[in-house]
Amino acid sequence: MTRKDYLLNQKQKGRHLFGVFPAQYPKELLWAMDIVPAEIWDPPLEITAANAHLQPYICSVVKLGLELVLEGKCDMLDGFLFPHTCDSIQNIASVIRDCLSENKPCYFFYHPKNPHGKAARDYYVLELKNLTLSLEKQLGPLNPDALKQRIQQGHKISGLFGEFYDLRAKGKLDVGNREFYEQLRRGEYLFPDDLIPELEGFLARNKGKEKKGLTPVILSGVLPNPPEILTLLDDLGVSVAHDDLLIGSRRLLVPPSNLKDPFKQLAESYFSMPPCSTKGAPIVERREYLLHLIKATGAKGVIFNVVKFCEPEWFDVPNLTDELKKRGTSTLVLDTELNQGLSGQMKTRVEAFVEMIS
Repeated sequence: MTRKDYLLNQKQKGRHLFGVFPAQYPKELLWAMDIVPAEIWDPPLEITAANAHLQPYICSVVKLGLELVLEGKCDMLDGFLFPHTCDSIQNIASVIRDCLSENKPCYFFYHPKNPHGKAARDYYVLELKNLTLSLEKQLGPLNPDALKQRIQQGHKISGLFGEFYDLRAKGKLDVGNREFYEQLRRGEYLFPDDLIPELEGFLARNKGKEKKGLTPVILSGVLPNPPEILTLLDDLGVSVAHDDLLIGSRRLLVPPSNLKDPFKQLAESYFSMPPCSTKGAPIVERREYLLHLIKATGAKGVIFNVVKFCEPEWFDVPNLTDELKKRGTSTLVLDTELNQGLSGQMKTRVEAFVEMIS
């Protein structure tokens, strides 16, 4: 079943469909209100109409999201949610809400950019409650028991993703790089009732079949696009042993919380996530996280696959590569446009990097 068919099927079941822009947001809260969040990252479109509304130096994540709206492919949605991931996403929120007359509710979620201390946690809980109040005006009151159930499902999903990553790091998950991320990314739109059994089935089919002789690397950036890079790494005998991706470990590997208050549970999960450029994490924390992944997996190098014009990432990458090189880790930096395929130059650079670290 395609993504579109799945979402239409969910709507026929009486659920609400929300388009959610990247990246970190309280999806358990949306699930509890019978909302299916359909995340908008890199739809397979050609950017045409969006160029008339945005500057040429805006990243293609934002441009593709706007293109999706302008082409009418979001007409089936019941609303949008815009997390405060970066200035560009905040700006597109204004374009969609104020300038395009979409006539769909637009909600905003402002997570703290300095995720340290009690004040930041109190602020996050307040944002959760404000978002709940806003959603209740459209969808009716939140059922506290439903929220607790969805949080438990969120813990279950995080645990399953953690098993994905752990088995892959040990070479005991018999799938290639591309198949791994295709499965991982189905969590961007599947409702938890469907996602949990699918992840369990995937693990049952593929774990325990050890893969040997592969060169391990760490993949860092926003998302694994163009996907042809993953196919090339498969062909070259390279395993992405772990990642520092916004779409991956930075938001999926969350330890469970034992707090009783569901809003405080969601807050603790947010503050337990690995360091991320979109949260204003210090460079030293990101460096230590990468060094930990390298040591834990025996990775031979780090590939920074960064979306062109992604300001949060590009502020960090030069310092991170310098720090890693000082510690003897080889790095490759790729400046990519989404859905643009694999150029000959990029292919040659990846092949040369793999030959060097192998």
